[in-house]
Amino acid sequence: MPLVLYAVRALPTMKHGYSLIRKWNSLPPAQRAEVQEQGRRAAVAIMAVKVAVTAQDSGDPPASWNAALEKISHPGPAEEMAKAVVAYLQKVSEATAEEIAAAVGAVGKDDSTLKRAMGVARADGYIRKVGVTFRGIKWDTTEWADLRLLDTPHVRRLEDEIVAFVSDFGIASLAHISGELGLEDDAPELRAALERAIAGDEISWYGNGIYGLAPDELEGFAPQRDLWAETRPAEEDKDLGAAVAELEEAVKGLAAAMKADR
Repeated sequence: MPLVLYAVRALPTMKHGYSLIRKWNSLPPAQRAEVQEQGRRAAVAIMAVKVAVTAQDSGDPPASWNAALEKISHPGPAEEMAKAVVAYLQKVSEATAEEIAAAVGAVGKDDSTLKRAMGVARADGYIRKVGVTFRGIKWDTTEWADLRLLDTPHVRRLEDEIVAFVSDFGIASLAHISGELGLEDDAPELRAALERAIAGDEISWYGNGIYGLAPDELEGFAPQRDLWAETRPAEEDKDLGAAVAELEEAVKGLAAAMKADR
C-alpha cells in the first residue's frame, strides 16, 4: 500500500487505537487485566504498522531481539559520531558543520561519516538547522535534546512508563514505545519524557530510533517477549495490507472488550 493510501486507510484507525491504548493504560490494574489480551494485541498491531512504515523510509528493522542487540552492540561509525554530535551541540549555543567536524574528529564538514551521523541525529529529532551565516549553515540541538527538562506530572508519568517498558524489553524502537503509550512518534509529551529518561541515564539512545538499557544492563538480559520479531513486517507484505488489516481487527477487538467490561 503506497504511503498516501496507508494514510487514508490506516490513519483514522491509528488515531482511534491511540485513544483506546491511552484509556487502557489508565484503567485500574484489575480492569486493565480483564482486557489484557485485547490491549496487548492492539498495542502490538499499532507498533507493527508504525515499524512497517518506518522500514519503507529507512530500511529493514532488526528481525529479532538478538539482531537488535547485535546492532547496538556493534554500532557503526555514523551512530557513534551521531551521539558525539549531539553531545557537542549540548555544550555550545550553536555551531557550523565545520566546527562540529573539528569537535567530533571528522575529516572536514564534507566527511561522509559526519553527514550520515548528522542525518541520524536529525532524523531522530535531536539536532536542527538554525540559520545560515557567511561561515555556513548553523546547527543546534532541538528542544528534545537541549537538557532543559520539562518537569510536569504528566511528563514524569510518561517517563516512568517508558522506563518500565524498556526495562521489560531491554531494547525498543521509537515505534514500539509510542505504540505502547498510544502517542504519535513526535508527540511533545513523549519527546519530553524520552529526554528526561535519557538525561537521567535511565535509558540510552542508540541512534536510528532505537532506545534501550545501558550496555552493562543488557548482558544476560532476557526480554519478556521478542517484540522485534512480533512487529517485523512480513516479507510478502510489502504493501502494508496485512499489517493494516490486523490493526483494524485488533482495534475493533479492544473497543468491544472495553465496552463489554464497563
